[in-house]
Amino acid sequence: MKMPTAHEALYRTMHNCHEGYINTNQGLRRLRYWLPLLPDPPVSILDVGCGNGKLCELLADMDYTDITGLDIVPGPYDRKNYNFVQHDLLKGTLPFKDKEFDVCFSFDAIEHLPEKYDEILAEMLRVSKLLIGTIACFDRTILHPTVFEPGRWIAKISELSQDTMGYKIFTNDANTQDTLFFYTNTRKKV
Repeated sequence: MKMPTAHEALYRTMHNCHEGYINTNQGLRRLRYWLPLLPDPPVSILDVGCGNGKLCELLADMDYTDITGLDIVPGPYDRKNYNFVQHDLLKGTLPFKDKEFDVCFSFDAIEHLPEKYDEILAEMLRVSKLLIGTIACFDRTILHPTVFEPGRWIAKISELSQDTMGYKIFTNDANTQDTLFFYTNTRKKV
């Protein structure tokens, strides 16, 4: 049996005992912003950094049937309503063909990567026709090693996508924590 990397061990622990990872989902918090961008079924959907799978479960409840969740660890979750792929994003390319998915979601996953975030963004664009996500732009800790101002993320995503991009920046009440909501490769606006 291979030993997990430190990155994998950290997220295995988080998925097994951190309330935020077990019970919440950032994609659901921003539902009203991304739902109008989602094409009607049938479409193929990839959720990169699916965590507890609550977003995948919601999509299954909405009659989407071609759903794949991808995360570094399976966690203690029931994943019967969608396909699950265990994959460490730091290992390189995503295990999918070009434009295999109509939609790729990534909600609050990129800031958890200590490196290769631009390569991962490029990979998500490679495997999908529409990329929708959020990136937390605060709390530089062991859990958020890649924290940049929203403008830097916007410039990077715009450079990589070379297509239409839209975004909103959410700031908490204390005006200290920004979250960037973004979408690319679509003509719809939110």
